[in-house]
Amino acid sequence: MINKERLLPDNRLCKAIIGLSVEELKNLAAEFSACYLIYRKKNRKDHERQMGAGQKGFIPTPLDKLLFILLYTSFAPIKKRSIFKFNSA
Repeated sequence: MINKERLLPDNRLCKAIIGLSVEELKNLAAEFSACYLIYRKKNRKDHERQMGAGQKGFIPTPLDKLLFILLYTSFAPIKKRSIFKFNSA
């Protein structure tokens, strides 16, 4: 899991890892949370269970989901280049 307790207090580390300052990340997280909730509500068609019921996801909060997305999009191209260059995983 992402160590957000270490990442969020350090503005320099936050910029180095995800490319956003802590303030920018907090603003983006607020917007992401609202959009994610709207997305979840819109894409529920004829479900038997109410929203929030059922199996819980592995990534618990919208902030954690956003950090995962930002980290994945920044590190995935690096991994693909290294696999191509060194022919290994």
